[in-house]
Amino acid sequence: MLPIIDPQFKEVIPPLSPEERSQLEHNILESKKCRDAIILWEGIIIDGHNRYEICTKHGITFGIREMEFATREDAMVWIIENQLGRRNLNDAARIELALQKAELFREKAKRNKIRSGRDRHRAGEVLSETSICQKNPINVRKELATEADVSEGNLHYYMQIKNEGSPELLEKVKSGEMKIGSAHRLLGKQILKELKLADGMYKYILANIPTEDEEVNRVIYEGLAELREKLREIQRL
Repeated sequence: MLPIIDPQFKEVIPPLSPEERSQLEHNILESKKCRDAIILWEGIIIDGHNRYEICTKHGITFGIREMEFATREDAMVWIIENQLGRRNLNDAARIELALQKAELFREKAKRNKIRSGRDRHRAGEVLSETSICQKNPINVRKELATEADVSEGNLHYYMQIKNEGSPELLEKVKSGEMKIGSAHRLLGKQILKELKLADGMYKYILANIPTEDEEVNRVIYEGLAELREKLREIQRL
């Protein structure tokens, strides 16, 4: 039976660059064999998607190694940790992997808490296992940065790019086309530009609020107060 490619598992793995893929294909063709085995869990590939595709394309034999995990979730965690061991990943890819791992533990902790509602102490222990569940945001950032093996500053900048930047800017960072620091500086300029436009709109609306309908005035004032607070929040980023 041929190995199975699971789209969800494959999507977790950061893709090779065209150069890396080309070099891998060259190495396999030159040696006429696949040096590393394709690693499977219940017949599903969890490591070696590129090797499998290259070998299948050129009719080259390959070895298989099966691993055992209790759940699909455990297999996913192994994939992430295995990928974090790669030396050729950029910081953005490492951060995304760390975030996915934290989310997996968070979901597992929630389920465990529901299943063992009578054992609150144990549920608390499980929740403490994942940094994303910590109440202190400083601890969350520190633990995620450690998991991803990046600086806390780069993690903070990346999250701002992910949350506030355009999809195009985020993609450039993920692909390695632009470094996190450079993208963050560009994002700062874009935010300042948008802030100026938003502030101008705020002042215009404030100067032209209708005065006849008090209820309408109240709704507008409340909306403007929320907008102003949002602008201040963005400025503090």
